[in-house]
Amino acid sequence: GGSVSLNASMFVSVLLTSRSASNLHVALIMCCAVEIFALAPRVFRQVRLTSETAFCMCAFVLFALALFLLQTLNTLLAFLFATVIFGITFVAPLTFMYIQRFKNHINGPWDEAVPTNRHDKMGR
Repeated sequence: GGSVSLNASMFVSVLLTSRSASNLHVALIMCCAVEIFALAPRVFRQVRLTSETAFCMCAFVLFALALFLLQTLNTLLAFLFATVIFGITFVAPLTFMYIQRFKNHINGPWDEAVPTNRHDKMGR
């Protein structure tokens, strides 16, 4: 999965830069694309392995930055973004935890096989 998504993101970046007016814009967009799509995931992985708290803080800072930049463009879009992120992060997991208690567990031939001991069947 990683190389396919990296290739797809770089392809989209090349398509985006093809509409640029100057070579400087092309170089800037491609540098940003490499930093965001190729280097940043490795940095975030290392931060996560080092400190879960630092990773959460980085994620929150990026969320706040994206929210601020969206708010400068369109307040409704920023509100929608914040609502979706809040729903995915908090509401959906809490809902799944709540409805887990109503889950019906049924057994059937599709379940995993349960190993039995031959000696138990022979009456020993």
